[in-house]
Amino acid sequence: MGSDFGLVLVWWAMLFLVGAAAWPLTKRLFTFWYDQGYLFSKAVGMAVVTWIVYAAGTIRVLSFSQTSVWVSLVVVLGIGMILHKIDKTHRSNKTNKTNWRREIKNIIFGEVFFFAALLLWSWVKGHEPSIRGLEKFMDYGFMQSILNSSYFPPPDMWYPPYPINYYYFGHLVTAVLTKLSGMDLAVTFNLMLATIFALCLTMSFSIGRQLLRIGLMRQIGLMGQIGGGLLTAFLVTLAGNMQTIYAFTQGYSGDPPAGGVKPFWSLLWKASEVWQKFPEGLNRYWYANATRFIPLTIHEFPGYSFVVSDVHGHVLSIPFVLLAIGLLIQIFSHKTYEAHRSCTNNMIYVFYGFLVGVLLMTNALDGLIYLALFVAVILAVNMSDRSHWTNWKETGKNIGLVVLTAITTGLPFLSHFTSFVNGVAVNCPPAFLANTSASWRIGPIIFEGVEKCQRSPLWMMWLLWGFFIFCGGVLLASKRQSVKVSGTKKIGLIRQIGPIWNNNFTQIERLLIIFFFFSLALIIFPEFFYFKDIYPAHFRSNTMFKLGYQAFILFSIVAGYTIVTFANKTRMKIANRSRILFFILLLPQLFLVSIFPIFAVRSYFNGLKNYESIDGLGWLRREYPEDYLAIQWLNDQIRNPKSEIRNYKRFTLVEADGDSYTDFARFSAFTGIPTIIGWPVHEWLWRGSYDVVGPRREEVRTIYESSDIAEAKRILDKYNVRYIVAGTLEREKFKMIDEVKLQELGREVFRHMDTVIYEVSLQY
Repeated sequence: MGSDFGLVLVWWAMLFLVGAAAWPLTKRLFTFWYDQGYLFSKAVGMAVVTWIVYAAGTIRVLSFSQTSVWVSLVVVLGIGMILHKIDKTHRSNKTNKTNWRREIKNIIFGEVFFFAALLLWSWVKGHEPSIRGLEKFMDYGFMQSILNSSYFPPPDMWYPPYPINYYYFGHLVTAVLTKLSGMDLAVTFNLMLATIFALCLTMSFSIGRQLLRIGLMRQIGLMGQIGGGLLTAFLVTLAGNMQTIYAFTQGYSGDPPAGGVKPFWSLLWKASEVWQKFPEGLNRYWYANATRFIPLTIHEFPGYSFVVSDVHGHVLSIPFVLLAIGLLIQIFSHKTYEAHRSCTNNMIYVFYGFLVGVLLMTNALDGLIYLALFVAVILAVNMSDRSHWTNWKETGKNIGLVVLTAITTGLPFLSHFTSFVNGVAVNCPPAFLANTSASWRIGPIIFEGVEKCQRSPLWMMWLLWGFFIFCGGVLLASKRQSVKVSGTKKIGLIRQIGPIWNNNFTQIERLLIIFFFFSLALIIFPEFFYFKDIYPAHFRSNTMFKLGYQAFILFSIVAGYTIVTFANKTRMKIANRSRILFFILLLPQLFLVSIFPIFAVRSYFNGLKNYESIDGLGWLRREYPEDYLAIQWLNDQIRNPKSEIRNYKRFTLVEADGDSYTDFARFSAFTGIPTIIGWPVHEWLWRGSYDVVGPRREEVRTIYESSDIAEAKRILDKYNVRYIVAGTLEREKFKMIDEVKLQELGREVFRHMDTVIYEVSLQY
């Protein structure tokens, strides 16, 4: 752990530098935040620095290098300092020693908090650091391909000569930080996961604390704000859902049993067996079932993502999601909304539009989600004040500014991206509109066969979302009105729910209520519609996954605020009986969502018993030592400035293709050198048709097994192949491998035991 601690320390110092460069800009964005948004500064820096590198590399002004990253850092710092200097608000405020001391305290607290979180998850991840399984090959391959690129877009390592047709901006962020740090991607891949964990924890803490500071109108002390911020941070970052109740039943493991998942009440132990069988449930409970509970769907959340360790689009977008939420709070909180309405430069709206574009490039649906949330908030907040509502021009201008900026921001990406979503399909279409033989559409709405019908049982939805709906419902019901009870004035828990915009709600509570209803819409949407992709049985999985992920984050923020606010006697002068009832209903639910990380961490990281390393390729050295050395040899050729390999703009290698989530396509993933075809189903999704994937698989087989040298040479020339790999998995898949032919096709340049690399002469 000692050497790894040094790596974490260097990585933290680099992140501190990125945050420091963005600090002046962040202060301008979060002028009225309790710490001027310091805990957001790293995310601001990561987004803006990476975009500058990306835009410059796309128009070929600057090649992607450590120098271009440094230039971008200087540009961000310069922009922030200029804006900070011309900001009239900052110029009119007299700086004094008290403000400086407060700012220094906030910086020290923020860095200590962030570093502790970064170190914690780096240590946790060090118990199972393998870059293997799920989407890790894909994510690593994208990052390595980006690192190998001088300009953008980067090539798809599994489908040459075409560029990546996936939202990869978050992978580019990792590559930028890797380039700046000078570390190996095998280390920074896991450090990036720990970074997102730390950002998620600290940024959600900042949001929770700011909400309480504004919402309770200073009726809660500093410790109360910090406690509420920590609760919010825990719910967003580590909590799960109430599916953990199966740990206290006979339970089920792995895939649901025949007939689907049985209701938990049908799996209860007999009273005489409770104490005897109780530990068995805890040991048998499989944490992943909490994300695959409703059959044929996916409903993940950040706590699960940080455990299974995919540095994937939905995880990479978390800091930018929280940044967008923070900006919405900054814009539309009661004390700051008037100030921002009067801003002549509209900078904060421009930056929000920039974030929407960043989210679009990082995890596509997130961009649309947070654009829709912005529109919902600005319309609802304006509607709450009739004088504001009449100003249609200003509202339309702000929405238009956000949309225009988002499109401009996303242009470097959108110019070469083709969506693999075919439209919005109807879930359970009426029989008279459905066609069982072929899908048809009315505009963007698609009607498929009547068999495309999946509904989520209400009791399952309750286990997934009941805790959050309970908290949001309490916030909605808790109007600050006095009700006479037995001659005294008390406020009850459950009251008649009046208009949402009742004057008893503060501006911040109205904003949270919008978050709550918006989240409800996100989880209800997949019950009626889904975004059509290639998957037949799991046709609404990705829709529920992407929408539900954001609903979980927004719900958690609402829940954290509600719990602390309702428990505050000064703000919520309610009857003791109502308070007791609230906590009686709350605590069992809070317990169930809070125990998820105990099961997940214990299972995935083997009880945190054996620390290995933060290096993610140790498994490859152990299980495929020959292949590991061959991969290192290829990487050395790429990095060596004198290597002949660097004279070629594009070249490929040939290796065995295979099913997704397996060890196939490891050479292309861990070198970034494109192979003819990698994971076929992934490319099928990204390219929209198996017709463009299937022939490539046959061509790979021809290279390895066919005795027709002329045909093999034709294929090699077609894809500009430089290397042919004959390793462990190639010999396993292609039983009839013709090694004599491979020796005729190229000269042997690497051999270690049974793993051989042949170099093919390229035609200029």
